Amino acid sequence: MASDLMQLGISGLRTSQKQLDVTSHNISNVHTPGYSRQVVDQKAADAQWSGGNYYGSGAYIDSVNRAYDQFAARELTLSTTQLEESNVRQQHMMMLDDFTSKSAVNTVNSMNDFYNSVRSLSDHPNDLGSRQTVLESANQAANSFNNSYETLTNIRRDVNEQLDVTLERVNALGQELAAINTSLQELPDGDKNHDLLDKQRGLINELAKYTKVTVLADKGSLADKVIIGSGDTLVSGVESSQLKMVSGDPDLEDKQIAIVNGNQAKAIKSDHIGGGLGAMLSIRDDVIDKSLDEMGRMAIGFSKQINDLQQSGTDLTGAMGSALFTDVNSPTLLKERLLKPLGSQTDIDVKIDDVNALKAGDYKLTTSFDGTDYSFRLFDPAGNEMKQADGSAYIAATDTLPLEVNVDGLTLTMNTVMGTPPTTGQSETVIIQPMRRGAANIGVEMNDPRGLAGHRQTNIVEANPNNTGTAQLSQTSQQTPDALAGTYQIDIINSADLVVGNAGNSGTATFEAISGAAAENAVGNYVITVNAANKLSMADDSGNAVKLIDDTGAEVTELDYPLTTTGNTLTMVASDGSQVSVATLSNGAVDGDEFSLAITTSDKLTVKNTQTNTLMDLKDDAGNTVQALAYPLTNANKEITFADQTNPTLSLSDDANVGDNFSVTLGRSSAVGGNTNFLAMQQIQHEKTMNEGKSSVIDLFEGLATDIGMQKSNADKTAEVNQLDFDAASERVSNISGVNLDEEAANLMKFQQSYMASSRIMSVAKETFDTLMRAV
Repeated sequence: MASDLMQLGISGLRTSQKQLDVTSHNISNVHTPGYSRQVVDQKAADAQWSGGNYYGSGAYIDSVNRAYDQFAARELTLSTTQLEESNVRQQHMMMLDDFTSKSAVNTVNSMNDFYNSVRSLSDHPNDLGSRQTVLESANQAANSFNNSYETLTNIRRDVNEQLDVTLERVNALGQELAAINTSLQELPDGDKNHDLLDKQRGLINELAKYTKVTVLADKGSLADKVIIGSGDTLVSGVESSQLKMVSGDPDLEDKQIAIVNGNQAKAIKSDHIGGGLGAMLSIRDDVIDKSLDEMGRMAIGFSKQINDLQQSGTDLTGAMGSALFTDVNSPTLLKERLLKPLGSQTDIDVKIDDVNALKAGDYKLTTSFDGTDYSFRLFDPAGNEMKQADGSAYIAATDTLPLEVNVDGLTLTMNTVMGTPPTTGQSETVIIQPMRRGAANIGVEMNDPRGLAGHRQTNIVEANPNNTGTAQLSQTSQQTPDALAGTYQIDIINSADLVVGNAGNSGTATFEAISGAAAENAVGNYVITVNAANKLSMADDSGNAVKLIDDTGAEVTELDYPLTTTGNTLTMVASDGSQVSVATLSNGAVDGDEFSLAITTSDKLTVKNTQTNTLMDLKDDAGNTVQALAYPLTNANKEITFADQTNPTLSLSDDANVGDNFSVTLGRSSAVGGNTNFLAMQQIQHEKTMNEGKSSVIDLFEGLATDIGMQKSNADKTAEVNQLDFDAASERVSNISGVNLDEEAANLMKFQQSYMASSRIMSVAKETFDTLMRAV
């Protein structure tokens, strides 16, 4: 009996000791992150048969378990990913919001300072001090753009460095998880190392800060396989893969996350990677790059419009203006906007034509060659393939290069694609970045304040609103010589054409038509005859006599010859009774000489100087001086050239009707003290010349600042919501797995009393045994 009592005391002592050990372990780890409270599963030992009854044989420890719920743990992991993603995004959006409120706004202020300096200069266009101020303001504006670009690229570089550091930690976590899996697999079947499992869960939760994590349990491990992002395996059993940043192709700066398996690195999808990594990639690709593009679009729009005005005016010396800022279409920049794979022979010039149509973002061009034709697929900044209205490819297949393509204010000149020629079946993808370095490339090219072009020749070409035809009149050049300054009217008329002949005559008289004769009412063929009585008569092609006008103004059928009229002029009476001077006939005709006169009409173009009310001399296609040109114009480009000029000045398309007219005002190209160009420069400050007529250059910044501000506000709200979700998930896990000191203290006292009671049982057993021994 004493022996049984002793065994019962020992079992109670042992179980109480283990309970005290586990309770003490819980208390020791009350502040250990990720620790799960351990609970002892104590059971009664099997009863033993004795004397017709079963008697208990004490207690034993069946197992020690973790207070753990996989669903609560999974919820905490997910909320950790979401919270870290929103926190990282919030931190970077605060940085970018600070950029728009400081660095970028300084750029806008410097642009406004430039416009203000031009406004002051327009009041005193010849003042060299004011001109120097404009140059200094231009330099400040360019430097501000450069600084904004540098700030954004530094932020982008910092993000890439953070990505590198984060990947190092992710790789370390992968190795630690693989090591834990190794240790767990070495345990005997059925054994569990709860502290190791807690460590594993802690590593999983830390990994969840950086990326979305999915774990699969097996072989005694709750995370035998660890999957990150949208399906890439970081840990598989005891093996761990490595992540690293790799350069993009063809954009080397577009670094991507790749997973390394053996000697191969495969880029993984970053769209759904989540966590801090996903936030940093999203900030870099969607916010920072967009900001760089918008600042570049601002710089290009600002500098190109100012340069265009500069080059359309004249400076203080009377010379044509030159570019104030760096030419956005310099040979270097045309090539710089194309990103191509290493070793590629592709040569594409990217020219900026229309700043109003420019769009921020990258274009992707994929080319393939089938041995004969090049086929192209062009994708817009949103990633959508561009198509023609009929659904065909935006760029038609061709077997000939160079090829020019116009898209969104750009002209792509494909000089060489892949090779000359490429191999059959070859394909290649290139990236076109029209705006990315715009803010970096802007600079001031002018250092002489006299070079600022204040005067701009003002030329006005307008069609009469009552015209019945649809012809268009335009200038062939923005600059016209000062000699042509004035106002003109271009008329489309129907006038007479006179053709004379005197073949076979014996005499020496000269018969000449009068140019510009208003003989539209005298159309027909006529014969003029000189007879033996020295009389001159005129008949139509039916032989009917035509009345002539003598030197007294009387109508006669014959005139004395040689003619006695002024200038030997032959004046006839037209069918409507009007008198028309049609030709001159000199002395020298003899009896029987005949002269022919054919009168027809045709459409012509005349140019009249409205200040002098005289017709201007023009050049016909043969270079002869005339006062009327056949209409429609017969030269290839439908051009009008003044007689004293080498180059054409105007161009008039077909489809004008007789009676249509156009007014033209040509200004002077050189004017000391002129300020029309400066006034035009001021207008760029507020004119909606960007974004398809919806924005000014400065409006683009307002749009960028508003977009970043909204994203920051959304990031703040998202972080706040995710913090609440995380706190709730953490509380659920704590309620299940956390250590409650009050509860553990109570357990400590309870198991201490149990221990003492078991000890007393052993003492009683000993005393009973001693009593028995003394009785013997």
